[in-house]
Amino acid sequence: MRVANAFLCFRLALPLILVALLFPAGCAVQPRLNTTAGVQPTEAPVVVAPPRWQPDGPVQAPSGPVVLTLTGKIGQRNVDRSALHFDAAILDELGVVKAKVYDPWVKQELEFQGVWMNDLINAAKPTSGAQSIHLTALDNYQVDLSLTDVRAGGILLATKRGDGTPIPLEEGGPTRVVFVGGVPSGASADQWIWNLTMIDVR
Repeated sequence: MRVANAFLCFRLALPLILVALLFPAGCAVQPRLNTTAGVQPTEAPVVVAPPRWQPDGPVQAPSGPVVLTLTGKIGQRNVDRSALHFDAAILDELGVVKAKVYDPWVKQELEFQGVWMNDLINAAKPTSGAQSIHLTALDNYQVDLSLTDVRAGGILLATKRGDGTPIPLEEGGPTRVVFVGGVPSGASADQWIWNLTMIDVR
């Protein structure tokens, strides 16, 4: 019995002995920095302007140039019965946040202002059965995102540079999609679509 008890004590103590040998006192294990696309330490996004749009209200028709159009399985439309159109001012009514992201294409941190994609899609009032969004750029480049990923947060429709000026066409404007804080849906650089012009809810 005494031998069995001694053996049991040794088995329980073995993991502690191994930890002590592998990590001596004063030796801290440093976390490895993951700098892959969309995965990076960043400052928390800050609210630049709170939403002015009422969730139960209509989305006003744009008075300026249309920068983005939503179609498909949506219950909210303006201008015509087939689509929801936004100019820059109407997008701002959904609330503006500022975020710093690591752009996998230029391989550096950039700062943007914009609207959370989830808030944008909520404004369109997706109908029953909607499961994804299909994004199309000016050059016809296309990307698909699941509504599950959109609902998870961290996807920003960037509409301005960090200083609040519009994003020029040559820098990916007037709207582009960026991913904040290393969300899984932005791990592939191919998902970072710019010159976005249309979103089809499917």
